[in-house]
Amino acid sequence: MKKVNIEGYVEFDANILKDWIDNGVNYVKIVNLNLSGSIEAFELIPNSEIPETGDLIHHILSEDIEDLLETMEKVKFLVHEIYLEEEEETE
Repeated sequence: MKKVNIEGYVEFDANILKDWIDNGVNYVKIVNLNLSGSIEAFELIPNSEIPETGDLIHHILSEDIEDLLETMEKVKFLVHEIYLEEEEETE
């Protein structure tokens, strides 16, 4: 099982990226979670195409999304478990 950093969230990894690509995800929205503490965290939301102020939208096959797979000590990219339910149901 993937490591949960914040309740209900898991770290974004290559398996999630592959699953999203295989399931037709085209875009990913990146939202700052505004946590207190020494770690900065961002939520990745699949197929969200309506940006709010300050949110970033990236194509699933862009280098920007691949870069999120790199491990960083003070920055975490997280996916809420609700976006992984389809993955668990098909396994």
